[in-house]
Amino acid sequence: MYLVHVRLRAPDQTSLPPDAAQLFLGCALDGEGLEHVSAHGDAVGGPVVGFYLTAPSLALAERAASAVCHRALLAHPSLAEVEVVSFGAALVPQHWNALLRSDGRDMQMQDPSTTNPFHPF
Repeated sequence: MYLVHVRLRAPDQTSLPPDAAQLFLGCALDGEGLEHVSAHGDAVGGPVVGFYLTAPSLALAERAASAVCHRALLAHPSLAEVEVVSFGAALVPQHWNALLRSDGRDMQMQDPSTTNPFHPF
């Protein structure tokens, strides 16, 4: 699953309508893999909509999020003056920071006192 953030610009710094997430979700087509939408109308730097998608690749997830977003902006009068500033996959710093703190092992070390002749030590 991919999380794609779409940054928007609303006229006069207005916020998104309260039902914005449902408006975007309702514009998804079968096969686009959209699972969930979260809308943050008061985000720093302007409104942000998060699209959670299942897709075979990040590029396809970003393409689907862009298509759904543009479709919603055209279909709903309350979003008519909103425009897309950027879109892309969201990085989750907590995940990457945890990997950096790790010692790099994916498995526990084996006990070298075993009688296993194929022991990795």
